[in-house]
Amino acid sequence: MNTRNQIRYIVGAGLALAAIISVALTASSRADNLTLQDVISKHLDSIGTPETRASIQSRVILGTAVATFRLGGKGQAEGRAVLASQANMILVGISFDVPDYPRENMGFDGKTLTVADLTPGVRSTLGKFFMTHEMPFREGLLAGTLSAAWPLLDMSSKKASMKYDGLKKIEGRQFHVIRYEPKNDSDLKTKLYFEADTFRHVRTEYELRQVQEMVTRPGVTQQQGDSITKLIEEFSNFKAENGLNLPHTYKLQLSIETLNRRVLQDWEFTLSQFAFNKTLDKKQFDVTSK
Repeated sequence: MNTRNQIRYIVGAGLALAAIISVALTASSRADNLTLQDVISKHLDSIGTPETRASIQSRVILGTAVATFRLGGKGQAEGRAVLASQANMILVGISFDVPDYPRENMGFDGKTLTVADLTPGVRSTLGKFFMTHEMPFREGLLAGTLSAAWPLLDMSSKKASMKYDGLKKIEGRQFHVIRYEPKNDSDLKTKLYFEADTFRHVRTEYELRQVQEMVTRPGVTQQQGDSITKLIEEFSNFKAENGLNLPHTYKLQLSIETLNRRVLQDWEFTLSQFAFNKTLDKKQFDVTSK
């Protein structure tokens, strides 16, 4: 290649690179210029039209769920699952054919959260978590857009504070991130994640960090770092159901790490049957009455 052609090649490559950078900067600028309301509006559009969203008042979703105990227990169990919701009420239930782990049943009737015992007086680790931290149920966050109680469907009924944190990359993918802070202070720091291109809600993270102290000698304690409790919800395999674009795979993962305890458990739902606008009674969301 002669000198003139080399110059042309370099200039051409430079212009191409400049164009790529310009597009990237423009995309970044657009993301940076988005407001909280922009993200929420685009997210709602990703679920369905305003008319369709408004027309569906309740949901009953059936499928299967696999529970996997990775730390703090070992083993796996498969069972039948149901998610039911209406207004600000939500129920999550799994029935297992395992004597020492027969169920995970939790329901919120709009005022009170109930959690079924595994055996009389004994609750699961997940059940204990929600009895201590009711906020995901009370705010309608649990189960994301699978639930009629999803707060972004009607923020006028909530007094939460939300802040758009921009884009964040996780495992090579970009997500819009919103911090969610309920009116009544919660120990759980909560973040909602939306796909950068589709604005579908695909992840929620709840995290609690507490300083751990250990007695080193009588009357003397020493900080030993943080204990970390984290609940992660993930949503995937979106398909249309009665005009709504909803996830058909839903995963819950609970991790607890303290000085003397480590827990890692997850529950993966495969959802296959969707029914809408069934009339549900408040009593159906009290799992202790069954």
